[in-house]
Amino acid sequence: MLGPDSRLLTALLVTASVGLLVAAIRYRLLPVRILCSALSIVMAMTGGVAAVNYYYGYYKTWGALWADVHGTNGNLGVISAAATTTQLESGRYGWTILAGKHSGYSRRALVYLPPQYGEARYAHVRFPVVELFHGTPGSPLTWNNVLQINRLADTLIARHIIGPMVLVMPSINGSGHDYQDCVNGPGVNDDTYLTEDVRADLLAHYRVSHDPYQWGMSGYSSGGYCAANLALRHPSSFGAAALIEAYLRAADGPAASVLNHSQPLEAANSPLYLAERLKPGGGPLPAFWVAAGTSRRTDYQTATVFTAALNRFEQVPFIKLNAGDTGNAWQAALPDALAFLWQQLAPPDLRVLFPVRTSAPGTITLPVRPIPHHRPWPCMPGAQPGKAAPACGAPQPGQLWPAESQRAVPV
Repeated sequence: MLGPDSRLLTALLVTASVGLLVAAIRYRLLPVRILCSALSIVMAMTGGVAAVNYYYGYYKTWGALWADVHGTNGNLGVISAAATTTQLESGRYGWTILAGKHSGYSRRALVYLPPQYGEARYAHVRFPVVELFHGTPGSPLTWNNVLQINRLADTLIARHIIGPMVLVMPSINGSGHDYQDCVNGPGVNDDTYLTEDVRADLLAHYRVSHDPYQWGMSGYSSGGYCAANLALRHPSSFGAAALIEAYLRAADGPAASVLNHSQPLEAANSPLYLAERLKPGGGPLPAFWVAAGTSRRTDYQTATVFTAALNRFEQVPFIKLNAGDTGNAWQAALPDALAFLWQQLAPPDLRVLFPVRTSAPGTITLPVRPIPHHRPWPCMPGAQPGKAAPACGAPQPGQLWPAESQRAVPV
């Protein structure tokens, strides 16, 4: 089928634009020339949009495109709050309302309940939870339209790559262009909503774990920033975080404007600086997994420094994506991110109930490969929070990583 991400569609639109332009030149009647010229411009613009969609991998089907453009719910049902398994179907996926008593927010969210959730033999099981954060601009619907999260989760569970987890996809922003990017700041309580209210609502209405270390987070782009920032700001509330194409300083993304470009607030909400300030004996630290694309040099370099800072305390898997911040890159990294989260969040009894493979062959669809931990020559980004950091470089021959002698043994 000729989908919105088809190269053939782009070629046909460009060909039509050229044909109409030729017609506008050849025909003598002025009305015909004007019409052909106008249609040629429309076809060229549409072809450009199709080319961008093909490159970034945003929309795979016409239904997904229609749902996003018109702001519909993507033909997804509604998951009502239920206290018993008999009221919920196996593998349910749809919308719910998560009201926030502490933040004052009430927003829609997508919830995925794994197939085992509705089975009588697992009626006693409380499942681990992963909060999934979308990008900015964006909405929870991107997890359905672009990433098809329910199909991916079903496949990974069926292939025993992950065990059953509850996935919740809350909104990280207010309505319209009221971007908040998961922070608490002047007039916004998004951090409180995502770390306290979302959890309270799920615990009240769904059979999910009460253990904070069985709660994890993941996200792409701005959502990756959210996962990193919230995990480091609330380290005793989450067991793991997986970041995909995240920006790691508030000044590098929408969070800066939400915080009114206040340097103290930016420093307190920049995962890179928070990681650099970690000290031995500082308490629990969530497990981290990082995927960064080489096409965005600043974000990639920052990710290597962030990973190096965390490597003083734990071994952080670092995945090099030979791609940019695109839907195709998110799709490529997501299976491994979910596999990592299951390994970190699942308690021993669930590991026995739902044994998984130690690797996930065939789940990566782009050239994505792990690379050795980088030890880049430091950028010293923490020196001036809120300002652009100098480019990260490599140590010259004979130079040593300054913190090498102080690096803790990974645990």
